[in-house]
Amino acid sequence: MAGLATYLFFLGTALLPVYIFNSGGIQPAHLVLFTFSMITLLTRGFPVTLWSMALLAIFVHAFSVESTYVFLGGDPQFLLNGVFLFFNIIIAAAAYVHVRETGLKTLLLGVACAATIAIGTVAYSGVNLSSLDGGGRPTGTFNNPNQLGYFSACLLSITFLLYKGKQLNYWMAAIMFAIAMLLAIASLSKAAIISNFVVIILALRPVRSRNAMFGWAIIGLIGVFYLFQQFQNGAFDELLFVKRLANISIENDSSLRSRGYFAFVEGSALQLLFGMGAQNINKIVGHEVHSTFASILNNYGLIGLTIFSIAMLNWAVKLFKSYGFVGFICVAAPPMLYGITHNGTRFTFFWLLFAASMAYAERERRHSSPKATIESDGRY
Repeated sequence: MAGLATYLFFLGTALLPVYIFNSGGIQPAHLVLFTFSMITLLTRGFPVTLWSMALLAIFVHAFSVESTYVFLGGDPQFLLNGVFLFFNIIIAAAAYVHVRETGLKTLLLGVACAATIAIGTVAYSGVNLSSLDGGGRPTGTFNNPNQLGYFSACLLSITFLLYKGKQLNYWMAAIMFAIAMLLAIASLSKAAIISNFVVIILALRPVRSRNAMFGWAIIGLIGVFYLFQQFQNGAFDELLFVKRLANISIENDSSLRSRGYFAFVEGSALQLLFGMGAQNINKIVGHEVHSTFASILNNYGLIGLTIFSIAMLNWAVKLFKSYGFVGFICVAAPPMLYGITHNGTRFTFFWLLFAASMAYAERERRHSSPKATIESDGRY
């Protein structure tokens, strides 16, 4: 069963960019990863950690809130919000167990295939950096360009994790970083371009010596200064992604209000505490709240946000302790920055990143612990 679970983990990860059904529904990767999760958790057990208990608690709270509104006459289809949250928690728990026990190799193979599929399909469909030619923003095999953009942000983060875990050498990691940046640019997602660009210079820095670090810093500063000068001279004015970034302050869909951040002000004090539920938010905003944390606040109130924040804070602390400040930024910043203007709680790739980074940190802690070393040698 362990061999089957490993294969399913690889296949499910490799299929992450392949969307053949409508958004919001189950995709091939979801079916494969759910099967992997059932096998893994039934044979190895559910991990009992602070973050896993917090995520289970947010599911119970979310499902209770949605059920209450359904009981009061709401549409039962909005119960799926809680169900899909539970689905991703199950996948995160199984991925955590698998990576903690076997390492990152399977994830490396799956992510490499996923990146190849994503960049291959985007290249095949064609990308015009100066005109949309009436065809809209590129999506690859995703249903919309924002999914492609979020995939690129998670790809950048997980590539750094694999590099940190010595699964990729520097140049292979650089290639994967470049793919992530190209996907972000192709998607024309402002959030993806900004979050990837902010982190990629840190992620690509050499770490072998102080001289190399100093040289990289000098080259980076010169490069940034040169690009800024070229931008000032209008060299990039015809590029679509530059236009998107330049117009970010005047576009109506870029404000926090348009993203649905403040829908909760339409509710009562009780709804602020417990949440308004997805259907009420949809009626007020016209769509879901486009933010990772603000979606939890509006849908499930201050209670839900507090529980969810416990899990995310636990993640942040683990990353900081295990990978240092730069490592923490490179792993967490891309999906979190993207999550300012998009809801990342439903994106399975984010939960794989979350679980794998936590599991690898725990795996390294165990292997570096003198007690763990003594016990593994059979001596007490």
